[in-house]
Amino acid sequence: MLVSTSLAHADRLIDTREVTRGDYLGPQFSPAGGELLVTGPQLRGLFVASLAGRVDQLTNEAEAGVHARWRSDGSIAYRAQRAGARRDLVITRDKRVSAVTAAKPVAYTQDDRMYVVDRAQQLVRIGSGDQFFGAVVAPDGDKVVFQGLTTGLYIYIRSTGTLRHIGPGTAPAWSPDSTRLAYEVTEDDGHDIVASELYIYDVGADRALPITTTDRIVERRPSFSPDGRSLAFDDNTGGIFVGRLEVRP
Repeated sequence: MLVSTSLAHADRLIDTREVTRGDYLGPQFSPAGGELLVTGPQLRGLFVASLAGRVDQLTNEAEAGVHARWRSDGSIAYRAQRAGARRDLVITRDKRVSAVTAAKPVAYTQDDRMYVVDRAQQLVRIGSGDQFFGAVVAPDGDKVVFQGLTTGLYIYIRSTGTLRHIGPGTAPAWSPDSTRLAYEVTEDDGHDIVASELYIYDVGADRALPITTTDRIVERRPSFSPDGRSLAFDDNTGGIFVGRLEVRP
């Protein structure tokens, strides 16, 4: 059951706990919510971690974590090198791998531009002036978030043709009800990430608010739980965490 959009008023992440620690990053909640898909340094390999901290490695393939995502049946879609080309694959929890034909995307980036298939099935080129990448389509299929290399995050709404600029941010992740977007805002010293906080953008209110304000943890790469009440994230040093969204009265 999805939570109401009032959770867009969550103003901080509380009860944060470390689930596991190793060479892990990029957690994603499973469809049932009891496990996390994580990857390794340089996005190598795929692992599944229980919320109790048990970790099982599924594959050690290079860059397997780049496009990895859970499927509704609990298997995991990813890409890996096969016969000289990167192929779309699916791996099950018992580590059986099969090739699949990927569905035609409704949004993608090419030559630094954003492209979206609108509701009339026409290809629309949107935005310019930056190097765009990383299109992420919301569960409702109507909203797409893009990342600009220097200008940050943009949301395109397919039903209205509206493009919104959210501002600085990377690693966006949609809530299950498509009303909110979690993402990171990082700081660097010219070479390394030295600080990061998590934000939530409320689509209906067109407003972004920070939900973490810590110095001791570099919160990165958030992911919503299936009920929308919790977030998983990593700390950029191999730790995987889960916290609960607190809602203002």
